[in-house]
Amino acid sequence: MSVNQPPAGDAQEAELRVLRDQIDSVDRQIHQLLNDRARLAQQVAEVKERYRQGEETPVFYRPEREAQVLRAVMARNEGPLADATVGRLFREVMSVCLALEEPLKVVFLGPEGTFTQQAAQKHFGQAAECHALDSLEQVFTAVEQGEAHYAVVPIESEDAGLIRHTLDLFRRFNLHICGEVELTPEAASSQLNRCPRYLVVGRDAIGPSGEDKTSLLLICGDEPGALHDLLAPFHRRKISLTRLETRSSGQHDWKTLFYIDFEGHVSDDRVAELMVELNDLQVEVKHLGSYPKAVL
Repeated sequence: MSVNQPPAGDAQEAELRVLRDQIDSVDRQIHQLLNDRARLAQQVAEVKERYRQGEETPVFYRPEREAQVLRAVMARNEGPLADATVGRLFREVMSVCLALEEPLKVVFLGPEGTFTQQAAQKHFGQAAECHALDSLEQVFTAVEQGEAHYAVVPIESEDAGLIRHTLDLFRRFNLHICGEVELTPEAASSQLNRCPRYLVVGRDAIGPSGEDKTSLLLICGDEPGALHDLLAPFHRRKISLTRLETRSSGQHDWKTLFYIDFEGHVSDDRVAELMVELNDLQVEVKHLGSYPKAVL
């Protein structure tokens, strides 16, 4: 070793000190930008309050806007952080900023610590106020009566079957699907063969985000060829179905219930035309919602 050369340990510490100083500088910039973003969120709330109409409650949470922001975040990501990792970070940033405008109250089927709670926190972030209720009916009622802004409910179980009780409640309550959440098998259980799926339910219809799904309930008589007649309008318009389930309506009326998910938003021309044609058929059509596809 040269007489003038510092020991290896000292050289390493000197290099690390430079990098740590740079990290501290970046942290200060991040901190400043986070506070800048939070102040902008507060200004958004002030503008919405100023332009509110009478007793109408301003809409602070926009699911379609959040989906667009998260997609843009992931699209422009250059690494080394993974796209999904960056998306989750920004979701938490948006969650805490939204809480400055208005804390979101979200309900789910209890008890605490279930996969449904995980889905709620994944979708809304840790700043949302998530509360467990004892039954799915209580969950739907809390949203309908304005006691909660949104609910997260299971729609697809671990064995790939639809949750029938959830479908029954969608038929009874006048609520809208506002989003979807998928838990990865790792987040839920190592024994799962597919991702459990949950739906976000609210009182208001959601505008288009650019990458959307629509869900319908169709109830018709149990005549031969009924399914063919229902699917023909989709086929003619080349609309892709992502889910199709059938079951008895469960009301001793000899009717069949069809649950359908497909790509597109009800404001799209093709989907609007589809809805007109379906309503002309001898079926009961309930539009459950058009909503952004799951981003994370």
